[in-house]
Amino acid sequence: MVNQAKSISQKAQETTWAKEDLLKHALIAYHAEQEKPPGVKRLSSQNVCHDFEKIHYQATKKHIKLCHVTLLQCYKGRKSRIEAAQELKLLLPGENKLIVDYIIHSAQQGFPVTHKWLKVEIDKILRERLGDEFLKDGVGK
Repeated sequence: MVNQAKSISQKAQETTWAKEDLLKHALIAYHAEQEKPPGVKRLSSQNVCHDFEKIHYQATKKHIKLCHVTLLQCYKGRKSRIEAAQELKLLLPGENKLIVDYIIHSAQQGFPVTHKWLKVEIDKILRERLGDEFLKDGVGK
């Protein structure tokens, strides 16, 4: 919204996205460093992280600290926090929108959705899509 302060959680989320994006760019640069032929001086993961921290600060005037160990782990195949979280989500983006629209429509009609009723609706959507793979007890409580 215009002229409204951001919530703490929104600020944290934006910081996380910025850090993940910066780490992704540093990882590309580190890959390029590792592909240099033997005998040619390569930058260490610490130096790559430090360089990208400086570049980001010069561009945005915001300091983001990158951990060189995290960069090395990502280089070896570790998924980022955001990628790992995406795999844990049960609902697809379209299904999320469908649920939100249903909640808003019900509230506008004067029938706010209870947690129990929301669980039933989400279970229906997931059972339809996943079939036998879906959890027997459904989601949540």
